[in-house]
Amino acid sequence: MLHYEYDQELLNIEEQQSGQDVEFWLRMKRPDAGVEKAVKQVRAHFDQDDMTLDVLFYAHPQEAYQWIMRQDAYMEFVMCLFKHRLFTSIRWN
Repeated sequence: MLHYEYDQELLNIEEQQSGQDVEFWLRMKRPDAGVEKAVKQVRAHFDQDDMTLDVLFYAHPQEAYQWIMRQDAYMEFVMCLFKHRLFTSIRWN
């Protein structure tokens, strides 16, 4: 199982299985320009991907973001969050 950590003073991240997909919710506890920039970079990464439906992105009110992805895009998604410093560490349990 994959375990990741993030700044819990700044973010709340929830992950859940939804059928054959994985759903991530990221909610900011306070406005932060660095997080907003990172979210845009993650979105741009998958917007440029050849697989147009591997990760779907939704922006919601009050600094909440939702991503829905296929299982085979999960690892790339987690690594992308880490690359853009939304995750502070990743490890296998």
